[in-house]
Amino acid sequence: MGKISTYTNASPVTLSDKFIGTEVAGTPTNVTKNFLVNDLLTLFQSNITLQNVLDAGNTATQSIILTGDITQTGNYSITGGALSLGGTVRDFNGALGNNGETLVCNALGQLVFGSGLTNQNLQQVLNIGNTATQDINLTGSITQTGDQDITGDVTHIGNYLFETGQFTFDANSSIYVQAAVKDSTNTLGGDGQFLVSNASGKVTWKSTLPSPVASSALTVINLGLANSEGVVISTAALITDARIPTNAGAAFPIGTKVTIIQEGTGQVTIVPTAGVTLNSEGGKTKTAAQYSVAHVVKTATDTWYAYGNLTV
Repeated sequence: MGKISTYTNASPVTLSDKFIGTEVAGTPTNVTKNFLVNDLLTLFQSNITLQNVLDAGNTATQSIILTGDITQTGNYSITGGALSLGGTVRDFNGALGNNGETLVCNALGQLVFGSGLTNQNLQQVLNIGNTATQDINLTGSITQTGDQDITGDVTHIGNYLFETGQFTFDANSSIYVQAAVKDSTNTLGGDGQFLVSNASGKVTWKSTLPSPVASSALTVINLGLANSEGVVISTAALITDARIPTNAGAAFPIGTKVTIIQEGTGQVTIVPTAGVTLNSEGGKTKTAAQYSVAHVVKTATDTWYAYGNLTV
């Protein structure tokens, strides 16, 4: 390391912008030599490191403006401050982000620019916070293969394909249909039509309900909701009772009609369960003979009328 020799001088040496020292020559050998200020600056720069400066006092009282590149090979920590990014940002690969891209962590813990959450699925996002505070507008198709709880409003524009699974409304939910509804054949319902299920559970629009037909050889036939707007055929050879349940037992809609046919030799008697009122012309409640046809119609909650080929 270079050194500066000094000696006692009654007059202080003046520092100029060019030279420092006193113009002397000869002896003694330790007299101060003239040298340029630039030489002094070179001496400092070649022998003082940033670590020397930080060791002397590592608190910066002035703003530090860096105009060159910084290469950081160790950990970098900001405690109690804020990081303000006024320029462009590059990811781990040195790439600039495109419009709308986000910084996403890959499997190695590196931040890279991607078009959205490239390494996360919807369930991972919901696990972080599964409450949507804004409306969700869906413009594409949705394929739902598992269960998903949604607590907010969802506005969906586009097709919704539900291939497998079960779509369930619990007891606290309701469905509000404001738009047109198509059946399983992709057909819109006509004026006054209603949806009817087939044996496979698929519904289609119908103008009239099919009449279910049930045969029984029992001597006691309990009418049920499955007989609504249908036909009950008694094939018994003995006297048979066709019993009408209370509304609490089977809530037939008011206006329901059931047709009763005596096909066997056993006479059929229409019997109201306790609590049911059965009205008929002249009190006739029995089929008149084999192949007689009778009808019962519900007119109030527990009130029915019987008519047809009946006798007392």
